[in-house]
Amino acid sequence: MKGEKLKSAIEAALFMANKPVSIEKLSKMLKTDSEKIKEVIEDFKKEFEKPEHGIHILETSSGYQIRVKPELAPLVRTLTPYRDLGRGLLRVLALVAYKQPITQAEIVKVIGNRTYEYVKRLEERGLIKTMKHSRTKALFVTKEFANYFGLEKPEDIKKFFEDFSKEDSAETE
Repeated sequence: MKGEKLKSAIEAALFMANKPVSIEKLSKMLKTDSEKIKEVIEDFKKEFEKPEHGIHILETSSGYQIRVKPELAPLVRTLTPYRDLGRGLLRVLALVAYKQPITQAEIVKVIGNRTYEYVKRLEERGLIKTMKHSRTKALFVTKEFANYFGLEKPEDIKKFFEDFSKEDSAETE
């Protein structure tokens, strides 16, 4: 695949993916050299840095993804209430974000044994990190968490929850 068709295929793949896509996966999927894929992604990154764009290319340890720029996320947040995360995952994530550091054992007491599966999935997505803590794990949110929710840094989470609950109560009135 060459030129504009390759560029549009990469853009479509990054847009459609609900998680970061690796260079290797793009290379295999599009049957194109990984160096060429990297060049196109770098071109996108430069283009999307311009102020007239509302999106950017997010680079994580597992690949690349198109996301809304963090400063614009609060404006469009109501359009997508994080549908790719189920209710259980969101409950665990909320507990971790608001109470961090919190132990996995503490969450199990609140949510039950499904917590182990939820923690594993959230860690795979890079939204939380775990550290050994006695016979359990201590859980923390990550920079990827901040990016996912359009925050500048993970520490902004309490303000995020306050704003979110204000929006929620305004909608129910």
